[in-house]
Amino acid sequence: MNKRDEQASAFYHSKQWQRVRDYVYSRDLATCQVCGNVVKNRKIVDHIVPRRLCTPEQALDSSNLWTLCYKCHFRKTKLEQIISRQSNGSNKLKHLDRTFWTKVLREKRGNKQ
Repeated sequence: MNKRDEQASAFYHSKQWQRVRDYVYSRDLATCQVCGNVVKNRKIVDHIVPRRLCTPEQALDSSNLWTLCYKCHFRKTKLEQIISRQSNGSNKLKHLDRTFWTKVLREKRGNKQ
C-alpha cells in the first residue's frame, strides 16, 4: 500500500476536501465515470490532473475531479506513473484531460476482456 506524505495526508483529511469529494461523488451518482460500475465500498474521487501538479485552487476544483472505481483508478495511477517517467512527463500530465483519460482507460479495459 502506498503511504502518503504528510502534506497529502493533511489535504485528504481536510474539511474542504471532504466537502468537495462528497459533492463530486454525489454529482457522479456514485458511479465510475469510465466503466459505469457503481462505487459502493470506497469513495474514490480522483484528480484528473494529479494533485501534486495542481495549483491549490485546482486541487479543490470539481471540474478536475471525477469518481472512479478501484480498478479504473488503479489503471489510471499506473499510467500516470509511466507518463511521469517520460521526458517532460509532468508537463504532459498537466495537459491530459477527462476525454483523454476516458478514451485510454476504456481502450485498456477493452484489451483485457
